[in-house]
Amino acid sequence: MQMAITFMAVVGGLIFSVAVALLAEELIFGQVFRLFFVRQYVRQAVPVKTGQKR
Repeated sequence: MQMAITFMAVVGGLIFSVAVALLAEELIFGQVFRLFFVRQYVRQAVPVKTGQKR
């Protein structure tokens, strides 16, 4: 039982550490969340028949 509590404390500490690091990086640079939430525009190739100009 003590090993499970230790494991949960370690995993919780790692998650907290990553959350604090992301927050600090966002406050310093302000670019992290923009990467995740900006829409990606994908250009689609339109098939062209022979002899047509685009």
